[in-house]
Amino acid sequence: MLRKILTSFFIVLLLAIIVLGYLYLQKQKEYKGVDPFSAIPVNSELIVQFESLEHLITKLENNTGAWKELGNFHKIAKINENLQFIDSLASKIDSDHQFTLDRSFTMASHLQGKNDIEYLYILPILDYLEEKKLQTAVSNWIGPDLVLRERNYQNTSIYSIPAASKKEKELHFTFSKGLFLASRSMLLLENSVRQLSTDNSISKTKGFEQIRRTIGKNVDANIFLNLKTFPKQISFSLNKEHSKFIRNYTNIGNWTELDLSFRNRIILLNGFTYSDPSQGNLMNLFLQQEPVKMEMESILPATTGVLAVLGIDDPLLHKGKYRKFLDQMGKLSDYQKAINDLKKKTGEDFEEIIFSIIYKEIGLAFAEGNADKKFTVIRTKSASIAKEKMLKPILGFAKKQERTLSYYKRTYKLDSETSFDIYRLPEDRLPEKLFGSFFSDASSAYFTFIDNYLVMGPSINALSEFIQESVLGKTLDSNQNYQENKEYLSNKANFFFYTSTPKANRFITSFLNEELQSEIQNHKESVNKFQAVGLQLSSNRNLIYNNLFIEYDPVLESAPQTDWESRIDTCFRHKPYLVKNHYTKENEIFVQDIQNQIYLVNPAGRILWKKHLDSQIVGKVEQIDLFKNNKLQYLFATKNHLHLIDRNGNYVKNYPVRLKAEAARGIAIFDYDKNKNYRIFIPCKDQRVYAYSKEGKIITGWNPKKAENPITCEIQHFRIGGKDYIVYADKFRVYILNRRGVERVKLKKQFSKSENNPFYLEKQNNRLVTSDTNGTIHYIYFNGKVESKSFTQLSEAHYFTAADINSDGKNEYLFADYNFLKIFDASGDQKLEKKFDSGISYRPNVYKFSRRKIEIGICTENENKIYLIDLKGNNHSGFPLKGNTEFSIGFAKAGNKSFNLYVGDNRNFLLNYSVH
Repeated sequence: MLRKILTSFFIVLLLAIIVLGYLYLQKQKEYKGVDPFSAIPVNSELIVQFESLEHLITKLENNTGAWKELGNFHKIAKINENLQFIDSLASKIDSDHQFTLDRSFTMASHLQGKNDIEYLYILPILDYLEEKKLQTAVSNWIGPDLVLRERNYQNTSIYSIPAASKKEKELHFTFSKGLFLASRSMLLLENSVRQLSTDNSISKTKGFEQIRRTIGKNVDANIFLNLKTFPKQISFSLNKEHSKFIRNYTNIGNWTELDLSFRNRIILLNGFTYSDPSQGNLMNLFLQQEPVKMEMESILPATTGVLAVLGIDDPLLHKGKYRKFLDQMGKLSDYQKAINDLKKKTGEDFEEIIFSIIYKEIGLAFAEGNADKKFTVIRTKSASIAKEKMLKPILGFAKKQERTLSYYKRTYKLDSETSFDIYRLPEDRLPEKLFGSFFSDASSAYFTFIDNYLVMGPSINALSEFIQESVLGKTLDSNQNYQENKEYLSNKANFFFYTSTPKANRFITSFLNEELQSEIQNHKESVNKFQAVGLQLSSNRNLIYNNLFIEYDPVLESAPQTDWESRIDTCFRHKPYLVKNHYTKENEIFVQDIQNQIYLVNPAGRILWKKHLDSQIVGKVEQIDLFKNNKLQYLFATKNHLHLIDRNGNYVKNYPVRLKAEAARGIAIFDYDKNKNYRIFIPCKDQRVYAYSKEGKIITGWNPKKAENPITCEIQHFRIGGKDYIVYADKFRVYILNRRGVERVKLKKQFSKSENNPFYLEKQNNRLVTSDTNGTIHYIYFNGKVESKSFTQLSEAHYFTAADINSDGKNEYLFADYNFLKIFDASGDQKLEKKFDSGISYRPNVYKFSRRKIEIGICTENENKIYLIDLKGNNHSGFPLKGNTEFSIGFAKAGNKSFNLYVGDNRNFLLNYSVH
């Protein structure tokens, strides 16, 4: 009996050891690494693989820029919730945190039914123990109220989590060959299980294998697009018209891979596309075409909201491949019919004409906020040859209509010296007929030439606006944001797409379905912070390289609303000076940039000429009538020379004149007897004041003593009681001389005059007024008496202006220091204290619009803002405006009812505002 008991005991013990050993071995079993792509059905449309799910969650949680902004949208917010849930679930799988999410995570989308998109999620599992822990964690998560169902499919257990509500779907998951697979679609999960049991992996399909070899490492994600089927997914976001079009677009290419890099201020995607050369794919148009340098931006208006450019190195090759693509689509006969109809209408072959004049670029540009303003732009080899060819069909059509060419020609005059011919074409849908539906609704009703570019547009007015912006240099390549974005792009491509989101809002939403339109409208500010999107496609051997960026910038700046803007080469050196055109009596604008180039700009904003100087202009630019014939010249000084230039930008005889010493301040011009016998005074760094005749000769009758210290201001002239007083100061004293340079008034008390400020004449009190380095006001009488009065404490760099602002016949005193403006009356009562957000950059200027309408001009350069305020500190209507220089106000043309304000800005533009 004992023997039987012992035998039974040992058998049970042995069985227990075997079972425990088996369980132990199962727990220690590690799964061999299985490629997650082997579980993805071969007909999937979109695949996204993250190298580390943990890294992804951490990065997105810490992103304070683009991703945080996207979180305002419902679907992105849902993704954030799901990622947080996964992170939370992982922490609950085991208490010792041995299970981590630092592993790849793959998701694939798949169309099911007519309009459903389902997703497959794949996560590698390291061993059997992880598998069981994950299964237990899911069971614990759903709680006792829901039952985790299990069913067997092809020897694999599939688990289903019941939906928490009727609006939600069940979630199904399984473990197979070391992979955790999950989906809300049972059908898709079963497809994935079957896919794992076959050798027909998506990685082995033609094209996919090639692009997968090109994927980047250390990126946030690798994205794979099936170009045969992915357009159908895109169609769900579009309106009915565009959805139908894109669903049938199944021959764009084969496969695209994009490496995603997600940063706070930029989203970058780049990678390669495979397009089978034997198929009639759209992408094949770029194969065998060398990428070309994109130069069209130099003539496109800065208001361009959307731009698409084809870079065509070989136009005839492109034409042949495009015909093959149309043949594959079954549309070649329609194309040929359209070309033949045009030939019958005009007697000319438009296809032959256009493809013979194309040089490198064909573009489609949309003006800001207006989908009706679509322009087709073609870079030509020669504008004159292209024009001759484009006129042939017009002449042919005119002959049939028994009309002359003049009937189809209009002339746009930018100004009296600049004009452009605009022609009416007999066909207003030429771009679409030649280049396809991408150019849909791009009118060719009218065309003109700008440099070597043929520009077609919907109307004369639209082309006139295009011409004006282009000629004045207000072009896309001058846009600061555009230039910054180009850092992420190559200068050569076969296709280039760019959109400025705030400018293209209405155009973009016109393609979308009602749900997306509504969401974008509700989050318009967030959308506009993604300020630009750019895409380049470039041929690279047998592949096509894709480069895409999305720029995020939380600061939204609106463009200034100006009459016109004219670009100069670099930043402004000083304020724009208004100078008179002695022929038309209109105001023109004289400016200098930091590269010491001077410009003359006409009232229409066109640069008439520019000229390089030896150094920057010191002081002001004046005009004189040298020859007393009512023709004016521009007089100014630079560091070492005195310059006199005529209206055509040429030096007058004897000029430039080399100064005796380096200029300390700018010139002052005195016409004592009002007979145009000008005297030109300039203080130099040798502490002497020199006087020149208008011919540039030193005046011998002027012999002042050398100043005791460096001269710190320009020379001023005052005539009081028939006597001339020439006034200036050095660092510690004031000089008042007669016309010969002899001291006329000796001050009874000297002071250190402030360097930034001139002397002002107060006629009612027969005295001069200025400030010293502490801001104390000093009244100088012509008998030598000096009175002083302190209004407020100021720094040495303060600005002081004396002017009658309230039209009471007495001066008010304006003090600007740091970011404060203070105004006092002569008795010392404070009338205004106004604080600005940034430091005041220049001395306040006073503008008199009428006897009672007097306002103060302020510039805060760091903010790129200018202000026009009244005595109470109220802004003039429409102010502040954009600008970062002192500004000039005057009439642009005789008879205008509104003033024009001219100012430079931080984009190197001269701005012309109308001030009412």
